[in-house]
Amino acid sequence: MSTTGYYNELGSPRRYSPLAGELLAGSPILPGAGSGSGGGTAAAAAAAAAMNGSGWCIFVYNLAPETEENILWQLFGPFGAVQNVKVIRDLQTNKCKGFGFVTMTNYDECLVAIQSLNGYTLGNRVLQVSFKTNRKS
Repeated sequence: MSTTGYYNELGSPRRYSPLAGELLAGSPILPGAGSGSGGGTAAAAAAAAAMNGSGWCIFVYNLAPETEENILWQLFGPFGAVQNVKVIRDLQTNKCKGFGFVTMTNYDECLVAIQSLNGYTLGNRVLQVSFKTNRKS
């Protein structure tokens, strides 16, 4: 999928609703926006941390307990090539623990997916979507 049509006249990615198949109105959400000076550096650092050997890793939070991998494939697929989807589950109940990961091949498609799906309502839950960052121990 080409993301060329998903950029506004200023070259910023537009928000896209994958299940409705339409562009969302309003300004795009840019990584690090509103965080003052140096926000771009923090966003670049987060993006660099999200890169793994095979693609860009996205963290998806606030998933419902009944969430299955196919839901994440359907959500992220319209934005570009999805390599891997992993819903983290409780070992005893096999229910989703509320978060998962999606790996995408292309950085620009990944960025549009994050900007479009962060704040997206899935069922009765508002998703939090961002580049995966390394845990601080």
